[in-house]
Amino acid sequence: MNSFLDHGRIHRLRTARGLTQAELADSIDVPASAFSRMLTGSLAVDGEATNRLAVELDCTPELLRRGTSDVLFTRPWLRAYADAPKKTVDQNVADAVLALEAFESLRLKRIPDHLPLFAEDPNNDEDIDEFAAQVRDVAEVDSPVAVPNVTRAAERLGCVVLPMDHELGKHLGMSMHVDGVPVLRASRPSSDGGIPGDRQRFTVAHELGHLTMHSTCPPPETTEQARTIEKQAHRFAGAFLLPGDAFLDDLEARGQGRVTLATLAQMKEHWGVAIKAMVVRLQNLHRIDADQARSLYKQISARSWNKAEPVQVLNERAIWLEKALAKRFPDGDAVASAAIASELGRSYFESWLRWEAVEQRDASIIAFPAEAADERGRTRPRKPGTVTRL
Repeated sequence: MNSFLDHGRIHRLRTARGLTQAELADSIDVPASAFSRMLTGSLAVDGEATNRLAVELDCTPELLRRGTSDVLFTRPWLRAYADAPKKTVDQNVADAVLALEAFESLRLKRIPDHLPLFAEDPNNDEDIDEFAAQVRDVAEVDSPVAVPNVTRAAERLGCVVLPMDHELGKHLGMSMHVDGVPVLRASRPSSDGGIPGDRQRFTVAHELGHLTMHSTCPPPETTEQARTIEKQAHRFAGAFLLPGDAFLDDLEARGQGRVTLATLAQMKEHWGVAIKAMVVRLQNLHRIDADQARSLYKQISARSWNKAEPVQVLNERAIWLEKALAKRFPDGDAVASAAIASELGRSYFESWLRWEAVEQRDASIIAFPAEAADERGRTRPRKPGTVTRL
């Protein structure tokens, strides 16, 4: 049996798998020139070649013949590709587009988009602080407490939050819109530790800053543009995670007016934010000056905290997809049912659901937050001696 492949479908699938066209042709033992003709429709494909291609791309042969839907998506707000490898960026973008297409085909019920959009001066720190407080309110984070789970706050705002395998240069996350749906990705931990929980939380908050503040802005084209929007997203993340008045009140209560690393380490357990990020926030709030910030950075370096800070914060995970699949396919293996219905292999869904490289069971790790949180992000007192797992 001869048939023709859909070029757009193959391109999306192979890009999401991180394969070039030449690599894909080689993997199915077809000359590159012949494979190119297959994709343009000038050469029909026999059943055997189609089956090999389906195995390589982990999908059904029928899907390879079906045309792709027209999907409009933005590029992520990343620095130049010199910092974030183009192939890796393209892989994560294609994978996100593929995921949203699959979720739509399965008729998964998404949380409505409640993301507020920033309309003030992005270079005005006070405007950003006020806007971050507004976003906290919409995300149903009780003010002035610490954000119990940043990832779930993003989901309540209507974001589809997905993990990603690779860091993008210096970026630990990326965000974009796919057919108007806000999509946020964050690096999952690797087998050797990878991204710690406090950096993951800040990354998710940073990407929320991009989605809310830069939705009408194209990706940066120059170093100066990149520096500007990164600074704005960083400021938003700091304000979202560390609301000024509550953060400073906590500092006064714990440190009795003194900013020390010991005090900041105690505060990290409560706020779930890296000590270095707290130093930045204190300087932004004019609680410390540049000289004191430099002194603190030197002390951090002297203690080798640049590589590993004290007080480990557990990594977070998204829950919407898992719950949506369970609701859509209540009987048996929801992932298997989703794979059959979408004609994609289960490896795709497992990747979109997998947030841990290895299960974290070390009870000596201090989990964040210091108070347990319900699914809506509101805190409740935890029993003494218990460890909160998010």
